[in-house]
Amino acid sequence: MSRNPHRDPAAQIAARIGSFASAARDPVLIEPGEPPFALAPECYSVEGARLDVWDGERHLSRKLQRVAADRAGMLEIEVERFGKRTGRITLLDRARAPENAVDRKAARMALREQLRLCLRRQFPNWRIAEITTEVFLEHSLSPVYPRASIVRGDRAWAAVAAPPGAATAHTLTFGLLWLDYLRRRERTLLVDGLCLLLPAGGELETCLRIRWLHPAAARFAVFVYDSPHDEAPVDPARHGNLETALVAAPETEGTNQTRVRREPSKNEAWLESAIRRDPRRVDASLLPEPVYRQVSTWAGAERGIPDLLAAESGGRLAVLELKAAAEIHLPLQALDYWMRVRWHHEQGDLARLGYFPGVELSPEPPRLLLAAPALGFHPSTETIVRYFSPAIEVERVGLHVEWFQEFRVMYRLRGAGSAA
Repeated sequence: MSRNPHRDPAAQIAARIGSFASAARDPVLIEPGEPPFALAPECYSVEGARLDVWDGERHLSRKLQRVAADRAGMLEIEVERFGKRTGRITLLDRARAPENAVDRKAARMALREQLRLCLRRQFPNWRIAEITTEVFLEHSLSPVYPRASIVRGDRAWAAVAAPPGAATAHTLTFGLLWLDYLRRRERTLLVDGLCLLLPAGGELETCLRIRWLHPAAARFAVFVYDSPHDEAPVDPARHGNLETALVAAPETEGTNQTRVRREPSKNEAWLESAIRRDPRRVDASLLPEPVYRQVSTWAGAERGIPDLLAAESGGRLAVLELKAAAEIHLPLQALDYWMRVRWHHEQGDLARLGYFPGVELSPEPPRLLLAAPALGFHPSTETIVRYFSPAIEVERVGLHVEWFQEFRVMYRLRGAGSAA
C-alpha cells in the first residue's frame, strides 16, 4: 500500500514525540491560544494517533497527522482539531531556547490564531490560503506581526496583526510589504486589499497614515481588539483627530551654526548639524536659513529619526527626514511629520508663532525630502513610497557614501523611482 503523502504513520509520530521528550531537558508543548504545557512523562500519552496532554487545570486532545518540521530543539506536528479542522502544535526544549523564547513563541502563535479567527468572522466567504509567523528576512517581514492571505475566486487580501504592547504604528510598514510581496507572487490573483488587526487604543497613528496613502493603490480594512475573542471595525477616514502641538519658533535657530563632533554613535546628529549649517547642500532651492528642528510634537509617536523644516526661496515649505543608516520605518515616520507640518501650515500656526520671519510662505503642501547615504536607504523604502498619496511630493536624496568626509549628493529620485 502506498503511503498517504498527507499523513505519517501514527507509530512513527509517537516515536518521534517520545524521542524528543526524552532527549529534551525541559520540553513543552505549545498550541496557538494556549499557555505552554509541560511535556513530562506523567503529563502526556500517545495511543494510536491520539495525543493527550494535561496539567492540573487543562486537558488537550489532538489527532496526529504528520510531522511538519523537525529541527534542533523543536518539533512541529500537524494535527486534527475538533470539527476536523487542521492545526499545528509545537514541541520546544525550553532549556535550549533563548530566555523568554518559549513565551514569545506561544504569544505569537496565539496571535496567529486570533488573526485566523478574525478573518473567519469578518470575511466569512473567503478562504484562508496562508497564515504564518515565520521570519522572512529577504522581504523584511517580522515574526512579531503574524500575516495571512485570504482568497475568494480570483481576488485576494493580505492581512497582518499587531500584538499588544508592540510598536503598533509599525504594523502598516510590514502590512504594505506583505501586500506588495503577495502581489508579485500571486500573478493570477488580484490582491487588492490589506486587513490590519490592531490592539484597541493603538490604532490612531495607523489610521492617520492610511488617510495619506494612495486610494487607488490599495483598499484597507482596520479592526481593533481588546480581547482575543472579538474585534470591531474602524473607519480610518473618520477615526480620530490629529494630535499635535507646535512650539513657538526658537530665536536661536536662525544662525544654524550648531556643530556636532562626528562620532560613529552620533551619526544622525552629525548629519543633521551638517545640513542645518547649509541646507542648499541637499537642495539648492532651499533658503540657507532659518532651518528648524522637530517643530511639532504629538502623543504616542515614536521618533528615532531627526527631522528638519526649511523653506524654498519661493516660500514653499520643505520637510527633511534624515537617516545615516538603513531604517525600514523611515518613509512612514517621515509621513507622520509631514502631515503635522502640513496641518499647522494650513491653520496659519507657523506664521502666528514666528516661523520664517520675513518669508511669505506658499500655500502649497510641503515637499518631503528623505536624505540618507546613497547605500543607506532600506531596500523597502521604494516599495513603501509607492503607496503614498500623489498629494505628497516626496524625493529621496542619496548622499556620498563617505558623507562625513565629502558631503555631496549622488542622486535624486522623485516618488518611487529606482536608483538602478
